[in-house]
Amino acid sequence: MSFVDRLLGSLGLSRAASPIPPMGQVTPELPIALQLQRIGGATTPAQVSAILRQADTGYVWQLQDLLHEARQKECHLQTVLGTRENAIRGLPWQIVAPEDGRRRDRKAAEFCEEVIRATGDFPDLLAHLAGGAYHGYSVAETLFAVRGGQVVPVGWSRLAPRRFCFEQDLGQLRWWDQGAGMPYPGVDVQAAYPGKFLVYQPRINGDVPCREGLGRVLLWASLFRNWTLRDWLALGEIAWKPWRVGTYKVGADKTSINNLRDIMRQMSASGVATKPDDVTIDVQWPKGNVQGATHRDLAEFLGGEMSKAVLGQTLTTESGSRGARSLGEVHDRVRRDILEADAVAIAACLQRDLLAPLVAWNFGDAAVPTFRFLTEEGVDLKAYSEAILNFKRAGLRICASDVRDKAGLREPDDDDEVLDVDVTFEDAPPPGAPAAPEAPDAPEAPPSGQADEPPEEEPQDAP
Repeated sequence: MSFVDRLLGSLGLSRAASPIPPMGQVTPELPIALQLQRIGGATTPAQVSAILRQADTGYVWQLQDLLHEARQKECHLQTVLGTRENAIRGLPWQIVAPEDGRRRDRKAAEFCEEVIRATGDFPDLLAHLAGGAYHGYSVAETLFAVRGGQVVPVGWSRLAPRRFCFEQDLGQLRWWDQGAGMPYPGVDVQAAYPGKFLVYQPRINGDVPCREGLGRVLLWASLFRNWTLRDWLALGEIAWKPWRVGTYKVGADKTSINNLRDIMRQMSASGVATKPDDVTIDVQWPKGNVQGATHRDLAEFLGGEMSKAVLGQTLTTESGSRGARSLGEVHDRVRRDILEADAVAIAACLQRDLLAPLVAWNFGDAAVPTFRFLTEEGVDLKAYSEAILNFKRAGLRICASDVRDKAGLREPDDDDEVLDVDVTFEDAPPPGAPAAPEAPDAPEAPPSGQADEPPEEEPQDAP
């Protein structure tokens, strides 16, 4: 790097074509009182409908609070959402320069991959972006620093979905902290701070932006399941307890009736109670087998519906009554289709909102590299290399870049050290062929300067 670049870097400046973004965090941290609002466990269907109607007007903060509460109460919902998010979080990835790119383009791609891998919380950023499928959007602010005269990311602030709204006129997503005194309709973060924010808005159901996401689909199923479990617990609380029926005389005053009720409650708590002789208590034990089959069936049905909405299938989360390994593998392939779709959409967001600004600030007019998740199954390199040898012997022309991509190898630069293996396709034995037999040992040559002499004849007796 030149002296000018180092000098400009020490001043927080650059010779890049695009203006340098703010280094510090733009979105302030909020007090806990402004980070959430507790909706509560006694939510009625009418209250949920009112929250949904409010979200339709663009004020989505209360709906986002309700979505978070549903996830925190529902083990199954947390499991399926976490499975989808962690699937993206754990994928290997690479940043690839254009195939016909210049040396500057390849250096830009290497730089982007190096500085992103150096950040410790990039996997958490991927999981946060994947959560946009549930909430309808996800936003993160990139924190930058100038190191060695270059602008590099050092981390991300993952912003809560409740900190945004959709403005009325165009339905555009805006940063707007409800209750923090921000004027409506908030800030278009990408226009106000170019290159500073990653905004991921996946296409889930094709509705208008403020109604996108799996949240509305999952909300009712989650709440019905929560109510079902609550009723099931109430049934479990009273199912095997005896009924206590108290009888009081006609004309008894209210105090006597309340005393009788307290006596029956005391019997439930300790099994012991005293009563006057003018009241009668009848203890009746439940008859038959009291079970919660209806509650169980409804809870399992709703859980299956949530699995299908998030993962596209159910057999990788529940075995079911007819679950088989082969059918489960088919369902797992359906889940892989969703994973690949998420990977394509998130990669496009990263390429647009992260790689493009980094290249513009540090390399000017260099080509923007491609961010790529590696979603394919692992390649058996031994079998693949043998297949390439057979194709080559058959006269098939093979593109070297295809072979490199499949094997996970990149095109070497001019100054890279490369392996020099002196083996040609014609000389190499076919895969699996037995080794060629060794030639017999040749007779030893006579010493230098000596000629071969005929063997001496044995003398014969004269006749």
